[in-house]
Amino acid sequence: MNDTRQRPKVSVCVITYNQATLIGECLQSVVDQQTDFDFELIVGDDCSTDGTAEVVRAFALRYPDVIRPIYQPRNIGSGAHNFRTVHLAARGRYVAHIDGDDLMLPGKLRAQANLLDARPDVAFCAHAVRVIDSDRLIGADETSPMLGTVRDLLRLGTYFVHSSVMYRRDQGGVERFPEQVIDYYMHIERAALGAVYLDKRVLGAYRYHASGLSGNPERAAATERYYEQAFDRALALGIDPGFVEHCRLERRMKHAIGRCLAGDVAGYAKVVALRGAGEWRHASWRHRLLSLTRSQPRVVGLYFTARRLFSGQSLPTRSA
Repeated sequence: MNDTRQRPKVSVCVITYNQATLIGECLQSVVDQQTDFDFELIVGDDCSTDGTAEVVRAFALRYPDVIRPIYQPRNIGSGAHNFRTVHLAARGRYVAHIDGDDLMLPGKLRAQANLLDARPDVAFCAHAVRVIDSDRLIGADETSPMLGTVRDLLRLGTYFVHSSVMYRRDQGGVERFPEQVIDYYMHIERAALGAVYLDKRVLGAYRYHASGLSGNPERAAATERYYEQAFDRALALGIDPGFVEHCRLERRMKHAIGRCLAGDVAGYAKVVALRGAGEWRHASWRHRLLSLTRSQPRVVGLYFTARRLFSGQSLPTRSA
């Protein structure tokens, strides 16, 4: 669509890099959506080297009234700039995000747009997804709140995948946010404006990747800083400080455990340490134990062994 045409109701933002074998299926799943409103598809290619851009060009030629491609002149690596550029280009009342290796299932756009039309109290919505090549679902858990709040996000982390989110552009556009933030920060900011609706129907397919962040100390440290930003923002939004600090320490403990399990023992000891009476007061007994025994990282393994024996839970595979 060009700017002389009627603005679409929904903008779908796709970011991609070196996904030549996957991006076509993603784009097809979007253009095949059946709706009674106009939508646009904005695709941002982060200077791929494997033919991804050629696939995007072919789709843009086939669907010129729907697809608007953006080709980054150089690769910036983290994806943050590409994400921001694509979302700033969105013109729809509502904006849906999807990564270039994920899929939309039939009815996704219509269901979410109808929900936002009907529920002005909802700031953004998400939905359950199935994990590709597995029987696993994310976002369908009975314990996940259907109508969530900022406090739920702080307590649980992101209990849905980013590729399932649709938000109101006039309330949650990326121009509101610092340039270098993670999706968690944006979810918290938007949830301060209204409820988070989780549709537990499976309306998408998600490709799970082991991020490897904990095994890369520099990237792990950057991710940890972004989470700290998000908790700082929650404080600025007026959320109860005691609750925020407790949730911050729970997240910090999870980051520390991830580092330990990835073999970064020094990083584990640094991140898990509790500093001062304030942190000690807000920390869980588990965190206190791990802080006291941080020079003995094998305690982490013992903790998870005991957890599996007494609760039947498995090791965490995702830190959202």
